[in-house]
Amino acid sequence: MKQKVEINTMIARNVYTSESLDFVKKVIETFCHDSIPEKASEIHRQNKANHYTDEFRLYGTKEKGIKYHSYYKITETKQIKSNIYTHSNETFGYIDFWIKFTISSHNGLILEIDVKDKQKTKEIIELFEKKFGYSREQTKEEVFDEIIHELRTRGSERNGQYGIEMGLTAIKIYPNDFWAQFYLGLSYALNNRHKEAITHLETATKIDSKSYDVLYNLAKSYFDVGQLEKAKKVIMKAKSLTENNHVIIYHLALILDKMDDKEAAIKYYKKALETSPEKKIDDKRTSKSFLKEAQKRLKELE
Repeated sequence: MKQKVEINTMIARNVYTSESLDFVKKVIETFCHDSIPEKASEIHRQNKANHYTDEFRLYGTKEKGIKYHSYYKITETKQIKSNIYTHSNETFGYIDFWIKFTISSHNGLILEIDVKDKQKTKEIIELFEKKFGYSREQTKEEVFDEIIHELRTRGSERNGQYGIEMGLTAIKIYPNDFWAQFYLGLSYALNNRHKEAITHLETATKIDSKSYDVLYNLAKSYFDVGQLEKAKKVIMKAKSLTENNHVIIYHLALILDKMDDKEAAIKYYKKALETSPEKKIDDKRTSKSFLKEAQKRLKELE
């Protein structure tokens, strides 16, 4: 009898991999009357740059036991932390009895069952829910919050494609949410789909017209599709909302340069040089600096 039980990711983040392995071992001991040893009989590790995979099998009697698979990808920050991970424990070798318990940073706790005995299936699910919490459908707000978290942390993956997938789901839930429209627009821009990016970034500006961040990104997409007058108007508004923002000033210079307004372009390239983070020893901004690009173009114009 195949069944799948899921518990949301907020709970998954608080469950240790050792707990999931212990749960599967307990199920085998209870329903298959088989004891699984502590140590693995077989271990395989495969490491790539920032990607780690561990696989091993815990053998019971004969060719029966648990296959453990762990995958995680880390990001290098001041404090190295796991970005994406999945851990699964899967039974093997038991006739008419198979379960797989997965912990996923993206999908939550997932228990998959294929057990012939319906009563055993029912009891395993009850044991699972008692141990890890009642399996319930997430509220709309919970789903939305987790999607926004995904967009914020992983929206740039696959050149924005992942962000597009998540963003489209987010705006179905709350079409008028600023962050949903903003991150979806950013993801389309990363994917070089600027016409679609403009649609969602324009919507975001209607929701919050005082966000210089969304105005700046909207101006960049206008620029990329050749709508220079719109790009200039929007980035000037962005500039008025934040004082001496090096990135915005540099892109204003780019737009004016493209419009053949040489005098104004030179003025703002110089301003971009003055406000560049490299010019301020104590500046702690982490955004990209366009110092070299501004220096090169200014030299060509003058």
